[in-house]
Amino acid sequence: MCPKLTTAVKWTWNINLAAILYGSLLAVIASIILMAIGGTVMFYTIFNERLVPVIGLSILFISIFLGGLISARKAGKMGWLHGLGVGLTFLVLTLLFSMIFPNGVFGFTVLKKILASIIAGCLGGIWGVGE
Repeated sequence: MCPKLTTAVKWTWNINLAAILYGSLLAVIASIILMAIGGTVMFYTIFNERLVPVIGLSILFISIFLGGLISARKAGKMGWLHGLGVGLTFLVLTLLFSMIFPNGVFGFTVLKKILASIIAGCLGGIWGVGE
């Protein structure tokens, strides 16, 4: 006789929205602080202008990573999902903010920002739960 397999898989997504919003707020604050520091350094030093996009993407990555890390620590579980939530929330806020101004960020750079947001958020979330 063959045993019957009657196990049902129940998916539960226990997402802490407060943790995602808190991490997103901290990511925005970190981004503003890092942009102020970077802008000050660029203004007062001799600086190669070709590095500006790299520095901007680095600020985006670091800010979302920190937001994902804090969000995952606050949630205590499913860090990658909470970090992803922070990354996507930050990305949506960035795109909405860029539409307000006439020279927004659309084109190939958006793809880089989407990938950086997703990767940074997930990595920060994984690291935040892992510690």
